[in-house]
Amino acid sequence: MEIQIKKHGLWILTIIFFAATSLRFNVSILAWFMFVPLLLLIRDTNGWKGWGSIFLLLQIALFFQISKIITDPLPMVMTFMYSVPFAIGIGIFAWLYEKIRRRISDLSGVFFFAALMSVSEWLNYSFTELGSWGAMAYTQLDNLAFLQMTSLFGITFASFFIYLSSAFVTLFIVSKQRQKLFRPALISLTIFVLVYSYGVIRLDSPNKGESVQVAAIASELIITPQNIPDTDALQEVTQGLINKTHIAINQGAKLIAWNEGATIIAKEKEVDFVKKIKSISEQADVELIIAYIVPIDGIRKFENKYLFISKGKVMDEYFKFHPVPGEGAIKGNRIAKSVELKYGKISGAICYDFDFPPLGLALSRQGIDLAVVPSSDWRGIDPFHSQMAALRGIEGGYAVLRPARASTSMATDAYGRVRASMNYFENNDKIMMATLPLKQVETLYNKIGDAFILLLILFMSFIGFRYMQRRR
Repeated sequence: MEIQIKKHGLWILTIIFFAATSLRFNVSILAWFMFVPLLLLIRDTNGWKGWGSIFLLLQIALFFQISKIITDPLPMVMTFMYSVPFAIGIGIFAWLYEKIRRRISDLSGVFFFAALMSVSEWLNYSFTELGSWGAMAYTQLDNLAFLQMTSLFGITFASFFIYLSSAFVTLFIVSKQRQKLFRPALISLTIFVLVYSYGVIRLDSPNKGESVQVAAIASELIITPQNIPDTDALQEVTQGLINKTHIAINQGAKLIAWNEGATIIAKEKEVDFVKKIKSISEQADVELIIAYIVPIDGIRKFENKYLFISKGKVMDEYFKFHPVPGEGAIKGNRIAKSVELKYGKISGAICYDFDFPPLGLALSRQGIDLAVVPSSDWRGIDPFHSQMAALRGIEGGYAVLRPARASTSMATDAYGRVRASMNYFENNDKIMMATLPLKQVETLYNKIGDAFILLLILFMSFIGFRYMQRRR
C-alpha cells in the first residue's frame, strides 16, 4: 500500500511539474526539478505494462503543458499534434536511459541522462518539423544572463544544465552514499556558475553598431480556415498598412516591416501592388519588408512570403522555409538572402522558421547585423514566441525585429535585450518604433556550431560501449 501511495504521489507530481513548467504560465524554477518525479518512477518500472503506464503518464502531463497555449482560434484537439509525438519521444529516451543506467553506475547515469535529453532536442530541431519547441532552455526566457551561454555552444548547452539538475537531485534522493556525489556535483555547479557569470559580464557590454530607427507594423486582418475576407475588406486592410507605413516613415524609420501575412493579394493584382510598394520605398528612400499571402487554392494552398525592397528594387522574394505542420503554405527552397545596406547587413525569416536554430545559425554565418522576422501568432503564445526568436539573435550575435499579429511585436539587440515591444491586444496604433544598434557581435556558436552535441554523442557512445561490455 505504501509503495502504491508513493507511486501515485510521483504521478501527481510529474503532471504538476510538467503542467507548471514551460510555455505559458511558466514557473521557471520548477524546470530545474521537472524530471525528478519521473526519474524516481522509472527506477522501479519494468515490463510492457509498466512502461505503457509511463507513456500514458507522459501523454497526460504533456497534454496539460501544451494545452496552456491552445487558445482561440485553435481547437483543443490540436494539443495532441504536439503532445503525442513529444510523449512518445520522451518516453523512448526515458526507457533507453533507464535500461542503460541499470548496467552502468548511477553517477555516469546522471550525465548520460543530461546528454541523452539534450541530444533529443537537437534531433527534434534538426530532423523534424517540430522545431525547438520543448527545449528546456526556453523555460528560462526571462533570465537573460543564463541565456547568454547559448552564444557559446547553442541552445542545447543551456538545456544540458537543467537536465543535469534533475538527474543530480534524483540521485541525491535515492543514494545511500551521498558523500561520493558531492565532488562531481560541486564541479558541475562550478562550471555552471562560471558560464552564468560569463553571461552576467556579457550583458554589461554595449553594442557598438550604428543605431538605426526601425518600425514594425501589425495588421488587424483576421484570417480563418473557413474563408478569405472579401475584396473590399482586403483593400481596406492593405490601404491601412500603407497608411501606417507612411506614418512610420514620417517618424523617421529607415526600415519598416509588416507582420507575416499582413494582407492577402490576389495573383492577378500582385504586380500593381508591388509597383506601389516599390514607389513608396524609392520616394522615401527606406527599406520595406512586406509580408503577405498570395492564394492559390484559397488558404488550403498559398504563397506565404515577404519582399525585401530597397530604393525601389526587390532585393529578395523569400518564401517561408518551415511552414507549420498542417499549414497550406508552399515551402520555400532556400533561406533568405542577406542584403548589404549602408547601415548594416540585413536578412530575415518568417515566424516558425525561427524555431529552428540551424536556420538562425546559417543567417549568422552570412554576417548579418539584423534579422527581420514577420510573424503571426495567437494569444496563447504571447509573448513566449517573440522571446524564443530573440534567442536566435543571442546565439548568432545579431539584432532581431519581429513584427507580430495577435502577439507582442518585439525588437531585441544582439544580446537579447528588449529595445522596444508592442502588445497587440492593447489599445495602440499597431506601429512599433525602435532604435536598434546594428553590428554583429562575435559568438563562439557562430564558429563551431553544434560541436557541443558532437561531444555529447561521443560521450554517449562511450557509455554505450561500456553497456555492451557489461552485457557480455
